[in-house]
Amino acid sequence: METINEKHSLKLLYFMILLGLGLIIVLPFLWLLLSSFKSSYEIISGSNFIPKNWTWDNYVKVVTEVPMLSFFRNSVFVTVLATVGGVFASAMSAFVFAKLHFKGRDTLFAMVLIVMMIPSVVTMIPLFIIMKSAGLMNSLWALILPSWTGSAFGVFFLRQHMMSVPDALYESAKLEGCSPFRIFISIFLPLVKASLATLAVLNFIAHWNDLLNPLIYLNSPEKMTITVGISYFRGQYVTNYPVVLAGIFLSLIPTAAVFLFAQKYLTKGMLISGLK
Repeated sequence: METINEKHSLKLLYFMILLGLGLIIVLPFLWLLLSSFKSSYEIISGSNFIPKNWTWDNYVKVVTEVPMLSFFRNSVFVTVLATVGGVFASAMSAFVFAKLHFKGRDTLFAMVLIVMMIPSVVTMIPLFIIMKSAGLMNSLWALILPSWTGSAFGVFFLRQHMMSVPDALYESAKLEGCSPFRIFISIFLPLVKASLATLAVLNFIAHWNDLLNPLIYLNSPEKMTITVGISYFRGQYVTNYPVVLAGIFLSLIPTAAVFLFAQKYLTKGMLISGLK
């Protein structure tokens, strides 16, 4: 009997710990949502957590004072194309390293792993020179095309999953006359869709929240992304914090929707990674 009571007490303790951690994670987002309905005075004074006078004016200003809908459309365009192209390129490279045999494969893969250790700021200037030489300055394609070469992390992540696919599937399809590209598209991509979804969500969030690259390559307001658009509400001397918070909350909706939509695949992909 005591053992049963101890188990119940232990479960209750775990539940309380998880509940406390969940509240710690959710509380900042709840504050963000509630503060977006406050006035500037209420936010600066910090007198109350829940707004005394609820107002929708902050969301109206987000849409009307700057072309936020245009920023949103640009962000969707850049994020979707960069994510799809980047994940596909990473998957194709991962398939080559996992199942194709050629001289120098392991050495080349080691070089890919070394790239993971290089900070992105190191390649910032060379990439800027390339984009400028290609005539892509002030173009959304300057934010998209570099992602279409794939990423070192994406190649490493997907290669680990593709190596778990039996070689017999590749050999059988090859005997049936399928080309390596056909095998990659028809067999391997469906088998690693959980891993693809995981990588796609991570890439989507990274591209959607990117602020530095739009500031480097874009200079026309109509081509800016939503992260830059939110910064427009920050003045040199005065910042309209409620409007900024409203813009931030609106910018979080697409990433939250993508995460909830792909949660099943994301959990499965992370679980497979943990088992490996």
